[in-house]
Amino acid sequence: MENNIETVEDVKIEGTGEKTNVATEEKPEVKMVTLEEAQKMVNSALAKKLPPKEKMDAFKKWEESQKTEADKQAEKDNKLTEKEQENIKLKQKLSIADKEIPKKFRGYVQYEVSQMEGEFDDNLELFLKENPEFIAKEETKKPETTGVKSNGVENKDTGVLAILKAKHPELYE
Repeated sequence: MENNIETVEDVKIEGTGEKTNVATEEKPEVKMVTLEEAQKMVNSALAKKLPPKEKMDAFKKWEESQKTEADKQAEKDNKLTEKEQENIKLKQKLSIADKEIPKKFRGYVQYEVSQMEGEFDDNLELFLKENPEFIAKEETKKPETTGVKSNGVENKDTGVLAILKAKHPELYE
């Protein structure tokens, strides 16, 4: 429930000379609290609702004792399944890294290949044959060019010096 207070005022309607009652609302005053005060309020509310640590520990022990052997075995099976899935993903990552796929494509390739039916390594080979753009290509190193024709003579000078020598060979004879 809001703490709004309604008051009724007489308002004269222009041009008619009549008076009518109009309800107006007064806004309640907003109280600001500091961060420390807010934290204290939260802590006191939690303290009222949560049992002490000793009782919580005792409850957890009791809850654990209530589990059946089937529940405990199911938990172990779930953990084992999670570890197996993690192992499979790591093996997939290793297979992809062995194919020299650039790092920026590895996650995508792994996802795409893992969605295919069949063995991962076989599917990876097939995927890379169909999509060779994901295979790292050896870059052939291009010789540095200066923009200056050398007429077949190897010019070791580069940059500004090469341009200067080409325009003014008389300075470097």
